[in-house]
Amino acid sequence: MQKRSSQRGKVIQYFLLIWIPLTLLTIAVTALLIHNQRLGLRENAAIEQKAQLDAARSQLTSRLSGIQADILYLAGQISLLDSRQQIASTFETFQRFHPHYYQIRLLDETGREQIRNEMLDGEPRQLPAPLLQDKSHRYYVQLGLQQPIGSVYLSRFDLNIEHGEVQRPFQPTIRVATPIGDDTGQVTGLLVINYHGQRILEALAELDQPNGATLWLVNSNGYWLKADDPELSWGFMLPERSNANLSQRNVTLWSQMIRPDSEGSATIEGSMYRFTSVDFDPHNGIPLSESLGRLHLVSQLSNAQIYMTNATVRRFFWQAASFIVLLFALLSLLLARSIAQRRASESSLVSSESLFRAMIEAAPDAIIITDSQGSITLLNEQAEIMFDYSQQELLGQKVEVLIPTAAAERHVQHREGYVREAQPRPMGMGLSLSAQRKDGSQLPVEISLSPIHSPAGQLVFCAIRDATERRAAERKIRQLNDGLARQNTELQTVNRELEAFSYSVSHDLRAPLRAIDGFSKILQVNLEGKLGAQDADYFNRIRKAAQNMSKLIDDLLMLARVTRADVKLASLNLSRIANAAAERLREVQPERKVDLSIADDIRVLADPALLQVAMENLLSNAWKFTSTVDNPKIEIGCFPDQQQDVVFVRDNGVGFDMSYADKLFTPFQRLHSARDFPGTGIGLATIERIMSKLGGRVWAESAVGEGATFYLQFKRSGSEQ
Repeated sequence: MQKRSSQRGKVIQYFLLIWIPLTLLTIAVTALLIHNQRLGLRENAAIEQKAQLDAARSQLTSRLSGIQADILYLAGQISLLDSRQQIASTFETFQRFHPHYYQIRLLDETGREQIRNEMLDGEPRQLPAPLLQDKSHRYYVQLGLQQPIGSVYLSRFDLNIEHGEVQRPFQPTIRVATPIGDDTGQVTGLLVINYHGQRILEALAELDQPNGATLWLVNSNGYWLKADDPELSWGFMLPERSNANLSQRNVTLWSQMIRPDSEGSATIEGSMYRFTSVDFDPHNGIPLSESLGRLHLVSQLSNAQIYMTNATVRRFFWQAASFIVLLFALLSLLLARSIAQRRASESSLVSSESLFRAMIEAAPDAIIITDSQGSITLLNEQAEIMFDYSQQELLGQKVEVLIPTAAAERHVQHREGYVREAQPRPMGMGLSLSAQRKDGSQLPVEISLSPIHSPAGQLVFCAIRDATERRAAERKIRQLNDGLARQNTELQTVNRELEAFSYSVSHDLRAPLRAIDGFSKILQVNLEGKLGAQDADYFNRIRKAAQNMSKLIDDLLMLARVTRADVKLASLNLSRIANAAAERLREVQPERKVDLSIADDIRVLADPALLQVAMENLLSNAWKFTSTVDNPKIEIGCFPDQQQDVVFVRDNGVGFDMSYADKLFTPFQRLHSARDFPGTGIGLATIERIMSKLGGRVWAESAVGEGATFYLQFKRSGSEQ
């Protein structure tokens, strides 16, 4: 776990070392791209603003030039006509094709209207004489009459005034005037045209850019004629808008606009401005405030409008950068893991080499490693000690330097054959191998060979052990084995003699006992009625003693057979064997009522004959010691958590004192009186001998008057297999 945590820490360290610089580089490149894109947007905006101003300047000059040409044309037509009616008709025709001239007037030299045509409901109409007015007090009439014949006066661009008030809705107007003279060159009248200035404003509005660049038209006094906010226009005509003046609201911009240069640009308070001016100064002494004068065209674009599309591009750049950073993270993680694994492999290799060297040095045997040509490439200290060479003396030498001279030549052929078919094996199987020390002395050795595949080629690992002590031990073992063989022969002879003795006991001792019991019974029957009570008791004692002696002989023979019996283990159903033994007990004593409980399908690994003897002894033991209690109970079961390898036989009989438990399984040892519970004292010893033969054990737990429990532990089937 600690090694894995350290490996994870190394991966994280390498990951951060790779990923952080790449991430910082990605962020820097993205920021640079966004910055360059912002610069590009500003450059494009400046180009668009210049194009916008150029188009606006062209529109303005071309329209005003057209107006001047139109009024000079009408003035020329008037000089060719003889009557007012013809002039009015000419005005009507001209006005029909030029509706943007919403008013055309001919004034006499005093400034009084002689003819006045107006556009009413889209049609040109001549006003009747009673509606004609005296305009001599108007500035444009006075200034127009002062102009030389053939010249054109352009009034200031303002709102039309009717009856002393600004006309509502607003009527932006430029008044154009030119004097009319006779053949002598005397001024006889004044031609005045009111041009609908809204046409110019609409033309300029069409030049407003989709990116938000708005055109302003500003007069020479800094008042807006066209602004992005209509509430800022015509401040010089409307008292409530008198403070709507560019020279007051943006002093910095205005100060740059009124410089002699006609064009320029400025960035002020987060907005880009580009401006130019169109000069309509007549240069004839007329004040600029009373004429069209100089008009300023301004293109205004805020940073928000410039970078309106930049937000999407910036978001795209950052999303792309995020994706690249995530990709770098994945690649960095893979690379970090690869580096960490390589470093770990290198470290592990170094550790393995150190460990290998340490193991070689720690080995109790001499270790020599050779290449495929038999040259020694590595050896440990034990090899130096065993052969009395230093490491420098053996490295690079052929391994045959350690082989006795008589066997060295043959060893070369064997070595080459092993290299061709290398596999782990002992060297010289079945042979007594010897090695040669530096001083020429020889020692018995055991050699094990193993091939090692390395990048440098195949190597051979040789483990050499000094066999001097082992061969001495083998000689001693052979001597001991010979002695054991003789003892085994003697034991077999003794066993045959024991078997013969058992057979003799079985036949030679039983015959006298049967004779004593038989003849005693015959005498007892023949003398029935003639014997006194004491004599009859003597006969009964004789017979009972003979029967007990016969039973003791049977039990001893059983114990001897168990001791000599061959064990054949098999998986047996102990429950079935126990039930059969219980049935035999019931047949012997059918009058007894015992509550006998035997668990189903208890399987154990045992010998069939020995298991039957053990269960018969245990059950008859429990049957005997429950004979003096009310409601006798005997239970046979197993411990399920022990995989059925511990079986118990429990009864509620008289029990025994646990302080004598160590004598329980000793032959002829009894813990109860033979008068109360007859028996030979061999049964439990037989059970203990059987469980020992089966590879298990038997023990008991009890208390006086509370019954006893005997436990049989059998060898498990899994371990046996």
